[in-house]
Amino acid sequence: MKKLVVIRGGGELATGIAHRLYNTGYKVLMLERQFPSAIRRNIVFSEAIYDGEASVERTTCYRADDLKQAERLLKEGNIVIMVDPEAKCLGKLRPNVLVDAIYAKRNMGTHKDMAPLTIGIGPGFIAGKDVSCVIETSRGHNLGRIIYDGIAMPEKETVEARALMKASHSINSPCDGYLEAGHPTAYVINKNELIAKLHVEGGHVLEIRTPIAGVLRGMLHDDCPVRTGLKIAEIDPSTKPANCMSISAKSRCVSGSVLEAIIAWENQQPKKSRLPWYKWKKMRKDS
Repeated sequence: MKKLVVIRGGGELATGIAHRLYNTGYKVLMLERQFPSAIRRNIVFSEAIYDGEASVERTTCYRADDLKQAERLLKEGNIVIMVDPEAKCLGKLRPNVLVDAIYAKRNMGTHKDMAPLTIGIGPGFIAGKDVSCVIETSRGHNLGRIIYDGIAMPEKETVEARALMKASHSINSPCDGYLEAGHPTAYVINKNELIAKLHVEGGHVLEIRTPIAGVLRGMLHDDCPVRTGLKIAEIDPSTKPANCMSISAKSRCVSGSVLEAIIAWENQQPKKSRLPWYKWKKMRKDS
């Protein structure tokens, strides 16, 4: 399938990347787990896993229940997402480009042999070893930098950098359980307002209240299973509700760098029209 890019993950950064690649002519297949845990649900395509489809800035992503349906939807010109956390479909699809945008701060099994061009998003990858290149995701001077040799900013340094940014406040789950969301994303909330309930083992219910007033920028999907320490909500006292409905500046920056890396790689490949077909086939096989 020409111009196919497979993206591991369906969260905020993965969605920004998929959105840009799709709107510049690429076919995009996203691979997610059965219960995605992205909290900014208005701007992520992973919501299609729950609802069948999800739209972000006039672009719609559709869920496929199997690879056959995914191929059909791709040929019809759609962004497609399906449950395949281990990327088993790569053996059949053989895409030229694989982007790991799971953003788990560690490598979840992506390696260079998965595709001719492999791109890792954020920390956890070694450019030139695990993947072809890495995109820096830490805010600051190097945000969006394409790294061809080395690593992105380590997680410890990333956490320290984020600690300096006090505009938003994350709420993490105090224990394992199932979430009952109380408000939709972009809801304006007051301090100490009840925003969710956590159903835990033994039938107990814990109330989740906000420590500050602001805008509910993100919230996990209702009935989503959560583990201790998982981010379940985010409150931003400085943003506007409308900003929760569009792709962030960080996602736009990172997605632009992914597009640049793909085009740069494509421009380095030999043109089929300039070589006899048997030489072209051999070069493609060697690459």
